Amino acid sequence: MGKQTAVGKGYKMEELLRSYFLKSGYFVVRGVPFVYESFDVTDIDLWLYGRASSVSREITIVDIKNKKTPQAIERIFWVQGLKQATKATNAVVATTDKRQEVKDFGRELGVQVLDGSFLDKLNKTEDPLSGRLLDEDFFSKVSEYALGKLDGDWKGRIISSKGLLSKGLSFDSCNEWLNHARFFAEQVITKPMQREIALRCLYIICSFVAIAIDYLMRELSFLDTSDRVLAIKDGFTYGSKGSGGVKRIINISMGLVEQYASDGAAISNQVRAGIERQFASLPTTILGDYFAKTEVTKSLFSVGKEFELLAMQKLFATHSAASVELRSMLSCLLDYWGINRVEFSEQLKGS
Repeated sequence: MGKQTAVGKGYKMEELLRSYFLKSGYFVVRGVPFVYESFDVTDIDLWLYGRASSVSREITIVDIKNKKTPQAIERIFWVQGLKQATKATNAVVATTDKRQEVKDFGRELGVQVLDGSFLDKLNKTEDPLSGRLLDEDFFSKVSEYALGKLDGDWKGRIISSKGLLSKGLSFDSCNEWLNHARFFAEQVITKPMQREIALRCLYIICSFVAIAIDYLMRELSFLDTSDRVLAIKDGFTYGSKGSGGVKRIINISMGLVEQYASDGAAISNQVRAGIERQFASLPTTILGDYFAKTEVTKSLFSVGKEFELLAMQKLFATHSAASVELRSMLSCLLDYWGINRVEFSEQLKGS
C-alpha cells in the first residue's frame, strides 16, 4: 500500500465524525462539492443518508469547525441556508464551542449542534484510521495513474460524482452516475495496471446509484410490480422529467421547426422519429425489471453501504466475495452497459 497521507486537525475530526456516523448506521460521504450553476460554492463536510423505515429517508448535512474560534453562531446560519439549497432533511453543526447558548440557538433554527464536549469525548474514543482509507489516501491512489487526467479525467469524474449528491437524489443524477460507472467498468478490462483503483472508483459510484434508487423507491414502493417497472424504466430512459416532460419539450421544439424552417414539417418528422428511435434503443428495461423487485428494493441501502466499504477499505478486496445482493446489482449494471460478465469477472483474478 502507498504512503498514508498525514491528517490535519480539521480533516481528522471529519474522519472521526464519519466513523461515528458510519457506526450509527448511516451511509456517509465526506467532502461533497456544492456547485450552483458554474460556481463552486462550498464543500459539505459530511453528507449522510439514513433509512429509518421503508417509507422514511433522511439526508443530513454536517458542517464541522474544529478551530479555537469556530464562530458557531455564524455556522448555524450558514448550514441552515445550505440545508435549504441542497434540499436536505436535517442540518448539523459540529463545533468546539461549548456554550449552551449555541446549542439553544441551533435548536431554535432546527439545526442540531454537536458541541465541544461531544467532540472531546469523540476524540478520545474513536479511531478514524482503522481499516479505512482517508479521502486523501483515496485520491492519492487515483493520482498515482499519471495519465488519469488525460485518459478520461479519473479524479474529476469522482469529484463530479460526489457533487451530484448535493443536487438531490434523482434519475438525472443516476444517469450521470451510470455513465461514469460504465467508464470505470471499461477501465477494469482495458487497464490491468490500474485495475484496483478502477474498481474502487466503480464501487463508490455504484454506492451512489444504490442509495439514490433506494431514495426514489420511497414513492414507488406502493405501486404494483408492473407499474414500478414502467416508472423506473421511464426514469432511466427520460430522466427526472419523465416521458411526458421530455415529449412536451420535443413538441415545443418541433413546433418551432415546423413554423419557421423551410420544409419544417418534413424536418420535424425526421428529427422526431430519430429521437424516438434513440430512446427506444436504450436497454433500460433491464434496470426497470431488476430494481422493481421487492427483494432488491429491500437490500439497496445495505448494498450501497457495502459498495462504499469495498471502495474505501485499506486492504483491498474485490466484489467476488461480497454479498449476493451486491454482485447481483453489479451484474445487472454490466448487462445494461453491454459488458460481458464473464470477461469482466476474468479481470478480477489478477486483482
